[in-house]
Amino acid sequence: MPTIVVLYPAYGTVSCQRVCRLAGGIEGLRLVLADDEPSSADEDLFDEVMELPPPERLSEAYGLLRRWLDKRPPDGIFVQSERALLLGSLLAREYGLKGPGVEAAHLCSNKYLQRVVTSNAGILNPRFALAETAAEALRLARAFGFPVVLKCVISTMSRLVTVVYSEEEIDAAVARMRVSLVESLDVARLAGFAATAKVGLGCDPARQFLVESFLQGNMVETDGLVVGDKPFTFGVTEQVQSVDPPLFIEGYLYPAECWDNGPIERVSDAIIAAVGLRDSAFSIELRECAGEVRLVEVNGRLGWDDGFGEMFQVRTQRERIYQAIQLALGTEPDLIRDESRCAALAYRSCYYNGIVEELPAREQLAQHERDGLRLGLSTHVGAHFVAPPNPAAYPHVAWALATHPASSREAYHVARRAVNALEVSIRRT
Repeated sequence: MPTIVVLYPAYGTVSCQRVCRLAGGIEGLRLVLADDEPSSADEDLFDEVMELPPPERLSEAYGLLRRWLDKRPPDGIFVQSERALLLGSLLAREYGLKGPGVEAAHLCSNKYLQRVVTSNAGILNPRFALAETAAEALRLARAFGFPVVLKCVISTMSRLVTVVYSEEEIDAAVARMRVSLVESLDVARLAGFAATAKVGLGCDPARQFLVESFLQGNMVETDGLVVGDKPFTFGVTEQVQSVDPPLFIEGYLYPAECWDNGPIERVSDAIIAAVGLRDSAFSIELRECAGEVRLVEVNGRLGWDDGFGEMFQVRTQRERIYQAIQLALGTEPDLIRDESRCAALAYRSCYYNGIVEELPAREQLAQHERDGLRLGLSTHVGAHFVAPPNPAAYPHVAWALATHPASSREAYHVARRAVNALEVSIRRT
């Protein structure tokens, strides 16, 4: 009976329920959850549950898992969250499992070294450098030109990313960043990984941060699987960006219609080769401007925006979580790209401080649905929203997925009308 360890699956749509439901399609598969906050419901879903320290205590979690896995070596490990990537790569190496290698996981997490390695491989990046003080950040901003982006060295799911538009904003932005770095659990996770894996970080992430030029142009993304070292891209998506406030995702067009997708996919393939990613999912953000494609960031896991699985399934005809489970167990997934339909996601968002008081019930959502249109919720009654620039801001309230035989942009218009029509009440606080 094969066993797979599901490691730290606790955010977004990486729900334990969904993973278990899809894993049920593999006969005789034994599921083990390794998480820091398992619930009583998890104990009913999994064959075994192991409680771990939180991901920032990586060395401690690694020691506990090794002692457990030495007695019961698994056949695979499901590593599809940012929290799981670094620890999962160590375990995959230790037990000879399919999954991202330690160096590749490091490069997908350490954005500074990611920039260095991909730039050396000929991949276009924003202009970038490390800074520690406001004076250093100001010097770089003057050299790069405003606006600039300040970001933590490790991927933080956008929690420590700030756009600075003028010299007057530098001192306050850097002061906030320096306090946040010391307190960051993501930085602690990276430090624990470096100590456990005995790798150099190339910087001090508790003190230094990245200063980058702000990339203009079309926001595009590639998502898919790397089978062995061969990338299979689900397709190129075009991100619809919010205007006020800026930089939030309002929707996705699948496939992108802003530019030729072929060159974007070729750059994506080159990025995967440069970081050495294999036997893993990937999600790569890029910018296209005047025919040039530049890297924003590469992630060695599935992208987890709401509705993503349903959107990609329009063309792949397969559930990507199930494919990721197959990949982890060493079974080559069935890879399909059906280009007969286009799709788009549109999000209903909240950009102010508020508490959710009313949402449509599942039966009400079903009343709006029809052939080629699906709707879903991204939050729940009682949830609190916070306004940008609070780093905890996650604005999505609901989503709509629409399809069209010829145009993802036309599909987006249908999805936008549907999600905007939903009855939602969020009380300002």
